[in-house]
Amino acid sequence: MGTMKSEVRGQYPKGRKGSGVSRNRPSGLLTWLKPCFYALMLLTFCFSSFTVVHAEEAQTVTADGIAAIEDGNKAIARDNALKDAQRKAVEQAVGAMISSETAVQNYQLLSDKIFSQSQGYIQSFKIISEGAAEGTLYRVSIQATVATGGLKNDLGALGLLMQKVEKPRVLFMIAEQNIGQEFYVFWWYGKSEFKGQNYDMAASETALKEEFLAKGFNVVDSSVATGKIEVSNAYRIADLTDSGAISIGRQLGAEVVIKGKALAKEGPRTGGSNVGSYLADITVSALRVDNGGVLASTRGHGVSRHISQVTGGTEALERAAREASEKMIEQITKKWTAETSGGGLIQLKVRDIGEYSNFVKFKDMVQGKVRGVQAIYQRSLEGGTAVLDVEMKGTAQNLADGLANKSVGGTPVKVIGASANTVEVSLGGK
Repeated sequence: MGTMKSEVRGQYPKGRKGSGVSRNRPSGLLTWLKPCFYALMLLTFCFSSFTVVHAEEAQTVTADGIAAIEDGNKAIARDNALKDAQRKAVEQAVGAMISSETAVQNYQLLSDKIFSQSQGYIQSFKIISEGAAEGTLYRVSIQATVATGGLKNDLGALGLLMQKVEKPRVLFMIAEQNIGQEFYVFWWYGKSEFKGQNYDMAASETALKEEFLAKGFNVVDSSVATGKIEVSNAYRIADLTDSGAISIGRQLGAEVVIKGKALAKEGPRTGGSNVGSYLADITVSALRVDNGGVLASTRGHGVSRHISQVTGGTEALERAAREASEKMIEQITKKWTAETSGGGLIQLKVRDIGEYSNFVKFKDMVQGKVRGVQAIYQRSLEGGTAVLDVEMKGTAQNLADGLANKSVGGTPVKVIGASANTVEVSLGGK
């Protein structure tokens, strides 16, 4: 030990002073500095690499957006121009990450798919300049910080995203069966006891709520539902249909319903041990209340070990729910990001259709004169009412605003209803 210590300090070992072995040994200071120098070099390299990665994760770009000024309404034109500038900023940041060769060879694919499906989003922005241009256009120039990393873990970006989709309220409806329970229990049965079993808030539903609340989602408190809404007997079941969940969600003012089932069961037990293993599985799906569209669907699995069966089952259920919530949030944010940056489908219900020729003119008008509309898909036409899916870059409110000042065959188009994903209009026919 003594010899090793003297070697590290750069001293001659005892009894070897002046020997050939030690003649060219570096001084003690240099011996100490050498590993420090290498460590410093490694740290500098790692920091530089981190800086490069970070720079790729967030970029500052400038972009211009323009919009037509219709009927002298500069406020709407300004909003549309700002959204156009934000979309272009995202496209610019995403495009910068793609090789020019790829862009040249697959330009149409990039513009139609990669840009519209990109995970790019704006963290912050400031307006550099704005104003009317060329009399009929409004121009907005912005400087934006655009990130291309994972959206689900950025609370600031999630907040901006939920503002863009108008902060939808989320209602959870999870039927759960823990160990020791004979049946699935769920809050929409409407009583404090379920078939003789005391009902407590499902552990899986509580865990889901906690995860969504932590990410800034607007969660509906289902406890206010007890005795305040009418649930038909057909819906007092664990295997709730999509229409049933949507009906209850509509009564509670929710825009999104997350429904599912969770089950805990006992796993294999080691002989002679008081500790048991417990398994839980959950299946969940997220539905839009206004049009029944599916936002996300996934499963989660949880495992626990505990002396108590009930506690072990509860822990497994919570872990399954948290695994599922991570997948759900990722799917939902991907869906919303794609819709806000690249466009999505908006259901347009057209009532009071008189002459079919006027309906054809209406579709042509929507396609050609409402900003952001890319395509129209007719789903049905019966009894003077048609249902259309409108693919557009913008929100349902943008579509409603764009239709409000239009007319067909001399008759004004009347907007009689709108939600986050649907618009209802009347053509005034008989």
